[in-house]
Amino acid sequence: MTAVSLNAQPRVTAHGPATLRRAHGLNILNVAGTFEDMGRQHGALLRDEIRRGPMPYYRTFAEKLMRGTAPGAIGKLARRVLQETVGRRIARQIPEFGLDTLRGLAAGAELPFEEVLEAATMPDTLMWLAARFIDVKGISPATRHRLALGLGCTSAIAWGDATRDGKLYHARNLDYHGVRCWPSTAAVVFHRPAEGQRYVSCSAAGVVLGGFTAMNEAGLTLTVHQHMFTHRTELGGTPIALVGDLVMREARTLEEARAILSRYKPIGCWTYLIADGHRKEVLCWEEDPRRNVARRVPTSAQTFGYANIYLDEELGANERDLYPTYWRHNQGRYAHANRILRERHGELDAAGMAGILADIGDERCRLRDSIAMTLTVASVVFRPEDGTLWVGTGEAPTSHGLFVPFSLRTGDVAEGVERFTPGDAFDPAMRDAFERWRRAYVAYVDDEDLAATRRELAMACTLAPEQPAYQAVAGMFALKDTDAIGATQLFDRAIALGHPDEERVASFHLWRARASDVAGARAAAERDYRAVIGMHADPAVRAAAERGLRRAFDARAARKIHVDMSLGDVIL
Repeated sequence: MTAVSLNAQPRVTAHGPATLRRAHGLNILNVAGTFEDMGRQHGALLRDEIRRGPMPYYRTFAEKLMRGTAPGAIGKLARRVLQETVGRRIARQIPEFGLDTLRGLAAGAELPFEEVLEAATMPDTLMWLAARFIDVKGISPATRHRLALGLGCTSAIAWGDATRDGKLYHARNLDYHGVRCWPSTAAVVFHRPAEGQRYVSCSAAGVVLGGFTAMNEAGLTLTVHQHMFTHRTELGGTPIALVGDLVMREARTLEEARAILSRYKPIGCWTYLIADGHRKEVLCWEEDPRRNVARRVPTSAQTFGYANIYLDEELGANERDLYPTYWRHNQGRYAHANRILRERHGELDAAGMAGILADIGDERCRLRDSIAMTLTVASVVFRPEDGTLWVGTGEAPTSHGLFVPFSLRTGDVAEGVERFTPGDAFDPAMRDAFERWRRAYVAYVDDEDLAATRRELAMACTLAPEQPAYQAVAGMFALKDTDAIGATQLFDRAIALGHPDEERVASFHLWRARASDVAGARAAAERDYRAVIGMHADPAVRAAAERGLRRAFDARAARKIHVDMSLGDVIL
């Protein structure tokens, strides 16, 4: 059936029983029927959005990662080899309902099924690739944008005496790839499957399954957290998103959710947080391909916060300290979310929970332990007891935008329910500076435009001159552009500002030493290299300083710098 307009304001289109309208920058999609039906409806109604959304972006993401060392045709060949080997093995484990859904999506969107399948297997393919990099520890990954490994979602859950009305609220930031394409094609998808319960998922055009961020009619909510820096990733399991979708369709209790999760071995390392809005309990299911742990959070606990660090010690023993800044950020977000839950005990409501998602942490560094980050592409607060959810809008971080209320019962915007904009609580200049930082991220990661990256970073530094990481990253890009004098001046400012973490200050000294080397000021470079060795520095930074004392850093090496724009550092 061809999509037709039902009414002019607001514009609604239909495809069989499915409907779509756009409001507040969000696609509001209702789908119904068999798995293939729902996939086809999603594809047909969001056809144009899908083409500029996360799916094509994810399909070629591995190629983006390898552009630094495998440019052009070589990078495309490497992506193809990866897909023909790892991707195909992952695809073979997709259950029939998942394949039916993806076939429907491809048909509805008029896209080749193989391309849709490539995009759908990317999360697990990337985790497998990262695990293999860890296996060859000491050898730098042959990737350009190693920021791909710096993911970190945040969940905060409160209920009982911790909230104003006693109801359970489950707040979640999704931090993932697609900083430009995910928010611009964001979708609130209401599913009415022919088999199973109604549920709503917060996703984007083309992200057709509801296994990442969702709530069902039984009052269960679900969010998923990724554990990237671990070598415990194995092929042969079920790809991510499928099991969560099963939970939303089939589970009415935490016991049923646990039973479903226990039936499937994962490929990667994940945590599912499932909250029961009626019984006021939480299931924290942590897993890797060899172990799973079910942690029940009792009603009496009243709050629970989570980031991307395993709570189970045995699972945690397999996490690797490949990127210290990432782990400091993870630990900071975890502590920060739980501290706010404690401090605002008894005062929390939907707006208060959204405020946690919008928190920027230690103002001395916007990137240090902030919950609202560059990769925050989706934000939601669920109130499962009555099926209400609030969805953040606008550019990343979406937790700073307007939160629009929706109702699972009506499948549409919930009229007469409060709306709020957590970002309004923060200084406008600070927010404008971070918007420039976001634009710099997009210019570097998506557009490979070094000049635009430097312009946006310069504006971020002007608007927020007190931010040391902005200055340091601007210096890294100046050095990458072989502007050694400009880089030195920027590192001077970063060092003068200081940082709450001595490890980051040591890194600033390392990069100033390298800038001095490229500028021909060897004596100044040696002073900074020695300063690094005398500080509490991360192992990779200390090793780099020791190498710098033996051999000067040069312009050729400077052009190969790989900057992580999510946390403002270099991984190795």
